[in-house]
Amino acid sequence: MQIAITFIAVVAGLVFSVAVALLAEEFIFGQVIRVFFVRHTVAVKAEQKR
Repeated sequence: MQIAITFIAVVAGLVFSVAVALLAEEFIFGQVIRVFFVRHTVAVKAEQKR
């Protein structure tokens, strides 16, 4: 049981660490989240539209 609690604590610590790092990156650069959620448009040649 102690091993399971230790594992959960380690995973929670890693998730918290990644969340804080992502928040810090967002404050510093301001475009980290935008990369994941912006739809990228693909240029289509005129010949392919037919």
